[in-house]
Amino acid sequence: MSAPYWRAAGERRLLIQRCRDCGTHRHPPTPACYACGSLAFDWDEVDGTGRVYSFVWTHRPVVEIFENLGVYNVAVVELDGTKGEPVRILSRVNGIDRDSLIVGLEVRVDFDPIDDEIALPVFEPLP
Repeated sequence: MSAPYWRAAGERRLLIQRCRDCGTHRHPPTPACYACGSLAFDWDEVDGTGRVYSFVWTHRPVVEIFENLGVYNVAVVELDGTKGEPVRILSRVNGIDRDSLIVGLEVRVDFDPIDDEIALPVFEPLP
């Protein structure tokens, strides 16, 4: 269900699932639209700008792959330009210190490669 999302991230593109019937964007990807129940969907490429909705700093890695990060943030980013309820992505904001990460901070998507085919969408502060 989410393979197109991860493949696009590997190509440095951010795709969000969109209901073909009512146009509502949704994330994470699901088989059925939670607005109208339709099973028909497409993928829209979005520009990846948004704002920090919420965050927390973690001192212990959630999964083994993050062990090399040391202390890092886990952020919920609300994307600009989506239809329906706000689309929020669980991610992190790179290149920022503890005092500068605030709710409402404007960010844009970036990508941390995992291998040659997939990447993690992460965010960085807008200048």
